[in-house]
Amino acid sequence: MKTFLWSVTGFLALIWSGLAWAAAGLVRWTVEALSTGRAAELGKTAVEFKFPAWLEPFLDTGLLEAAQAVVQWLLEMAGTGAPMAGTAIGWLVPLVWIGWALGLTVLVVIALVLHQLIKRLPGTGGPVAPALR
Repeated sequence: MKTFLWSVTGFLALIWSGLAWAAAGLVRWTVEALSTGRAAELGKTAVEFKFPAWLEPFLDTGLLEAAQAVVQWLLEMAGTGAPMAGTAIGWLVPLVWIGWALGLTVLVVIALVLHQLIKRLPGTGGPVAPALR
């Protein structure tokens, strides 16, 4: 039971670390795209994208056009903050890793508490409660 607990904890820690690594990369890429102006080009491409005609019966085109308008608006708004985006990378990526450390700490603390509870279960080699009379 303890082996299973720590195996699951290790697996979850690997997943959590991978997600943090991906988030840090995404934050870095997003900030660099905003500061260099590539995000505006990407926004234009996203807005100009047209779905194939055979796919239109399966999609709500009005909703997709609204989503494209929202993406365009967000990227236009982000474009105004592009000069300060370069400085944001200096604190956003470390913030991601601080979140990773806090999450991993919570995961290990939960595993330690469960480990202690498993040790107290009868038949697991831990202390056994005296029989009731």
